[in-house]
Amino acid sequence: MLRLTLATVAITGACTVLRPVTVSPPRAPRAFATSFDAAEPPHAPAAPLTSSPVWWSAFADPILDAAIQEGFRDNNFIRDTRGLIYENMLDPATPQAWWWPLQFGILAPAGIQHIVVDVPPAPEAQYKFNLENVDLSATYQLDLWGNLDALHRAGMNLAEQQRQLTEGHIQDLAVQIAQAWFDILEARALRELTQTQIKYNQELYDLVKARFEQHLTPRLVVLQQEQLLLNLQSQLPLINARLGLINSQLHGYLGRMPTPADDIVPQDRQLPDVPPSPGIGTPGDLDANTPEMRLAKLRVAEVQHRINANLASWLPQVQLIGSMGVSTLGVSQPILREEDVGVTLTWVMFDGKRYTERKQLPMQLHRREIQYELALQTAVGRVQDAVIRENNQATSLQSLRAQVDLGRNVLDEARRLFEQGQSDYLPVLTALNNLVDLERAGLQAQRLLLNDRVELYRSLGGTWSYDVTTLRE
Repeated sequence: MLRLTLATVAITGACTVLRPVTVSPPRAPRAFATSFDAAEPPHAPAAPLTSSPVWWSAFADPILDAAIQEGFRDNNFIRDTRGLIYENMLDPATPQAWWWPLQFGILAPAGIQHIVVDVPPAPEAQYKFNLENVDLSATYQLDLWGNLDALHRAGMNLAEQQRQLTEGHIQDLAVQIAQAWFDILEARALRELTQTQIKYNQELYDLVKARFEQHLTPRLVVLQQEQLLLNLQSQLPLINARLGLINSQLHGYLGRMPTPADDIVPQDRQLPDVPPSPGIGTPGDLDANTPEMRLAKLRVAEVQHRINANLASWLPQVQLIGSMGVSTLGVSQPILREEDVGVTLTWVMFDGKRYTERKQLPMQLHRREIQYELALQTAVGRVQDAVIRENNQATSLQSLRAQVDLGRNVLDEARRLFEQGQSDYLPVLTALNNLVDLERAGLQAQRLLLNDRVELYRSLGGTWSYDVTTLRE
């Protein structure tokens, strides 16, 4: 009857706990966004998650800073990888606190045990009785040799590895937001430059057309100028489309629903110049500053913890056991009380699985050390490459800006000679094409220089990304 009662209570409890599983889909927008107009109200600035110095503060733009902080908080990929840190910390297979090796519960064999005992000699006598018992039992494994501690450290190491992976994604996200920000500014500047060029070419087209009507210019000049004008006009829709695509990407980086609306970067922002060069320090600084190096170091330590756990597993395992309960041989029999307290020792002299692991782990440690060295080589190479690219790009930009100034003077002089009838239109057309190409190349070079600087910031890493990983949802 006692067991029947316990079984009934357990089944009833399970029926009340289990419930139907329903998964609600995410909230979707009412329609696809294909308009460049803002459809949502402005977002309130997100509270900053970083407390350490950050590289994008060199651009002195509070709106850019707010956008990056919003991405840290709301980007769904970051939220997912950040949650894995704390999920891995609570892996049931990893020893946690003091209570992890403790087991405590009710021990009640299911059903009623019907026991028949034959007692010799002949004539044999049979004794039949029912045995019912309920025990409260507890076991606790003592960590005398540090096996559980080594397993705990290995498990926490895996969680910290996930933290470094997340920090790498966080630093990449800051780069992606900044690059998209500058891409938008570049696209706007290119659109403005194209509109200016269209306006100037329209003036020239009206000029050569008027001179053609006065029989001062051949029709070929009109057609050539019209062709250049139409070419510039055809580029505006493509620039607008690219601007919409970049804005859609930027919305996604911030954790918002993608939309081509140009409503994040303020309209008064211009493509900035490169801030003063940061101090790059020494190659040894990368070990603490880059998440890739920190991850490689943790991977080496993980194998070392597992080696310690394997060594400790060969020593005796000691458990404290205890139980107390009641039993009876039948309904009419008295209830007996039981109490057991003791220590058990288990010593596995040979285990093929652990023996194989013991041979494998030193090999794995050697490989991890090689990967650690490779991570340093890669990190050093990234910094050096970024510095070289930036220095040469800065020199190229300076030369291009000088060429743009000279190209404008050449165009002004060619136009003056053409208007005075001292030259034909070919020098004007040549100077105009050269200036269009130089102005676009100068804008692109300025954007590439910013790209190189951002990549330099990323290659130097930083510890500021740790603050973002501490957010718990």
